[in-house]
Amino acid sequence: MLGGLSLVLPALFFFRATFTSDVFLAGDTLRAFYPMRAYWAERVSQGGFPDWFPYDGFGQSFPAIFISGVFHPTALLHLVLPLGVAVKLTVLVCFPVAFLGTVALLREWGVPRAGALFGALTFTFSGYLVCITNNPTYLLAASTVPAALWGVLRFVRRPSAARLAVGGGLLALVAFGGDAQAFAVTQALGVLVALTEPVTAPGTWGRRVGACLLLVATGGLLAAPQLLPAAALVMTGEPGARSLAEAQDFSLHPLRVGELLLGPFLTDPVGVRGIPELAVRKLIRTGAFTRAWVDSLYVGTPAFVLALAGVGASWRQRRTWVFVGAWLLLLALMLGSLLPVYGWVYQLLPPWRPFRYPEKLGSFLVLGLAVGAALGWRRCLGPGGNPRAVIVAGMAVAAFCAAVVLGESVGGLWTRGYVLPHWPDAPAAAIEGLSGNVVRMGGLATGLALLCAVLAWRPRLAAGLVVIQWAALSWENGPLYQVSPAEILETPPPLVERIRAASAPDEPVRVNLMVKGYGAPPLKGYEFKDRLSLGQVAVLAPDTSVFWGIESAASYLPGRSPRLGRLMNDPRRWAFELAPRLSTPFTVTRTRELTGGPPPGTRVVAVDPLFEATLLGHPDAPARVHLARPECVATADDAVKRMTAPEPAAPGTAIVECPEPLPVEAASGTGGVRVTRESPEHFTVDVEAAAPSVLVINDAYQPGWTATLDGAPVPILAANVAVRAVPVPAGRHSVVMRYRTPGLVPGVALGLLTLGALGAAMVVSARRGRRGARGAERGR
Repeated sequence: MLGGLSLVLPALFFFRATFTSDVFLAGDTLRAFYPMRAYWAERVSQGGFPDWFPYDGFGQSFPAIFISGVFHPTALLHLVLPLGVAVKLTVLVCFPVAFLGTVALLREWGVPRAGALFGALTFTFSGYLVCITNNPTYLLAASTVPAALWGVLRFVRRPSAARLAVGGGLLALVAFGGDAQAFAVTQALGVLVALTEPVTAPGTWGRRVGACLLLVATGGLLAAPQLLPAAALVMTGEPGARSLAEAQDFSLHPLRVGELLLGPFLTDPVGVRGIPELAVRKLIRTGAFTRAWVDSLYVGTPAFVLALAGVGASWRQRRTWVFVGAWLLLLALMLGSLLPVYGWVYQLLPPWRPFRYPEKLGSFLVLGLAVGAALGWRRCLGPGGNPRAVIVAGMAVAAFCAAVVLGESVGGLWTRGYVLPHWPDAPAAAIEGLSGNVVRMGGLATGLALLCAVLAWRPRLAAGLVVIQWAALSWENGPLYQVSPAEILETPPPLVERIRAASAPDEPVRVNLMVKGYGAPPLKGYEFKDRLSLGQVAVLAPDTSVFWGIESAASYLPGRSPRLGRLMNDPRRWAFELAPRLSTPFTVTRTRELTGGPPPGTRVVAVDPLFEATLLGHPDAPARVHLARPECVATADDAVKRMTAPEPAAPGTAIVECPEPLPVEAASGTGGVRVTRESPEHFTVDVEAAAPSVLVINDAYQPGWTATLDGAPVPILAANVAVRAVPVPAGRHSVVMRYRTPGLVPGVALGLLTLGALGAAMVVSARRGRRGARGAERGR
């Protein structure tokens, strides 16, 4: 029955996706997940492996970008299904995985079937998991966490080679989902779960610690193909947060903690299907962003009541307070910039620094409440339980929620006490909507809490809690997920055709974006977030241009070269001077920014009046690969100063960081090149140089590239701060460039060796088991 429910309930909950051709498209589903999966499928279907991703920020390592999830098994769906269908199925399959993993974990803890079903509903359809469909990378990891903790629990209770393989494999699957922080926290929670298990025999504690270490190491080794490339990137680049302030941009506002109990009272569930940007900016802004990470954290009032009752009924048990303390620590970390805790961890634990966005920990917060509610069910509503604790908790929660409703209805406690002081010019409609949300949700929470108390009074009726929990989650969280017409993905925007018409066929072309915000013009038949997605696609926001085979000089993914970031400090100069010098022949900007005409050296190629975007051309942008006269400097700082000097280097000159002087003659930089591209990671350049020169390749200067000149290794030098150059003597030569992600080969080797060792251990264990059984049989 539970297996069937794991398929039926998500299909019903996400009926707007299940029973239509619409696809998930909101947020980073469009900006990051679709482009990465589209690129993965293109390369793998051609028999290659996507080491290098050329479509973001002049190129970066694809496996080293942790969020690429290049090794996750759901990527295989893209080899047999259309892009939109494959992503939809990837998203939808996360919910049966979350459901069954939570059931298995709770059953391992002895929770009755009804309680396990309740806990699984709570986690699977919590506001966090429902709304993080706007970023499947984090959904894939979050949905696997309960199963991973189940694997940990099974192994530490009765270690075996098979259980080690399952537990380690599930931990690795969290990493392969693409969320490094979730992997680290899951490992830590696994250790916590293991060490809080009761010790039943002398000497068990030492074996328990050893089992924990073995399982954590196994999970890390199996995930090595993802972990080692990411570690190499951390050591050479700037993935994730570059400062504590940036790390905490998405922090949970304390006001939103109330959503766990009351519901998503800040949302507009019909128009925006989420928290409007203006409400974020005025009421709950905690960092540089003006949108919410997720639009709901609601776990259902019945879950809150049961979790509270479970704590009350088990307050004498030390393990209860260990779990409560861990949950409160996660909440403190999620509050980010509003408490010093995240800063302490950032300063004291250097491996934590690449992580960012404290709100990403929301999946663990709602999982903690789901587990707490299920354990409360076992403690209070199971055989020999204490239902009085549920009655008391239900009455207490109902009294609190009723006070919230009364305070807003009579005295405007919410709107007059908080909203208007923070948003004095709030429109009347916004005030009415925010007030109505609190009154309606508070009233519903009051009724649900009282109903919990009533049902607990008669334990035979406790199964009704499952029904009201499902109804509450469907009612409040169901409207908030977003699906959009697939045509948004399938129809090239007008600017694409103009770029192709103005570019050489079969040659890679790069476009820069100088648009800060994305509009949502009124379009009949499209919801707000549909129009927002259309606006991003229309201006070729990174990395949506992947769909049309156009590279982006702008950057969105975290593996961007830090050298490139140094050139982007002045956005206008980057867009109209520096990026064109690095072979970026097009820029998209807002039409309203060009009231005084196009900048010097540019021309208007096309205008999109609907989305108010103008495509500018840079006629003087050099070819992607060309010969240049070297101008040597000693360091990267010198290169930045020279590159950004008021008087730029002469045309045909490259600023090269030279370990020793390069020969220069009058004819240096002249000659011809012919490029043969076998793949983004492997191409050949036939050079005919009139004099000693440098061959400039206007792609990112990153570790992992190697070059040969006429078959002999040759150094790759940094040119114009951010791109690559190879010295070439006069005459005809062949330069071959190859790329391999640093750490990838050792990571794959470690993963395969670990897998082989586990397989061998399982075979040996099975043989010993059979021998033992035969010996016991002969003894009888």
